[in-house]
Amino acid sequence: MVEVVNLSKRGRVEGVSFTLERGALALVGPNGAGKTTVLNLLVGRIKPDAGSVRVCGHPPRSLEAARRRAYVPQQIAFPLHLRVAEVLVAAQRLLGATDGDREEAVQRMGLAGRLGDYVGRLSGGFRQRLALAAGLMGERRLWLLDEPASALDPGGFARLVEWTEEHKARGGLLIVSAHRPDEVEAFADEALLLSAGRARWRGPVEQLYTYRLPDGRRLEEVLPGVRIVREPVDVLREVLYEEESA
Repeated sequence: MVEVVNLSKRGRVEGVSFTLERGALALVGPNGAGKTTVLNLLVGRIKPDAGSVRVCGHPPRSLEAARRRAYVPQQIAFPLHLRVAEVLVAAQRLLGATDGDREEAVQRMGLAGRLGDYVGRLSGGFRQRLALAAGLMGERRLWLLDEPASALDPGGFARLVEWTEEHKARGGLLIVSAHRPDEVEAFADEALLLSAGRARWRGPVEQLYTYRLPDGRRLEEVLPGVRIVREPVDVLREVLYEEESA
């Protein structure tokens, strides 16, 4: 369970409260709304000025919380001279994962044919696949993902959707920040709308884009995409293996 109570960080978020006991929650809102700040507070990368956070019953900076969550930031800069396999082995050791966990992550993100490649020679899409494989290997109850699909190719996106679905089916929790409507619907059941650092609305994803901001604009006017695009997972799986060699 994730519990956030009256969370504030001066100049970034103010009085944000929410809980998550099951499923997936998308953090959405215009740039500067506070989405990444909320994730950083949940990870413990920054300290709140007020309010409280509990991750599976523990403070976010505790070892107990760290053992129960996985976090993939929006950008990860791996050393360009390392090979893909070296990055994954290092991540395995850091996370205390098993060889089987590492092998599963490789298969999940379609990296089996890239293990000998240097990071510096990977496309942007495959670097993001590597970041997700490295960050999500092993058993973690809570996944925190910051714009995970922003650099993914279609095949990588489909693979991540499938992986997050199975994570949720096993009782896992997911909090994800996203911009594009199709990403919000692919990953989450509910959305928490942030604007100017405050939580404005929470509800089913399909109702999100009818909400109006305080200035009267509909959310679709300030986020990419004209409307929610509902893409069935079956359609996504059709491109699962596309661009694997890109």
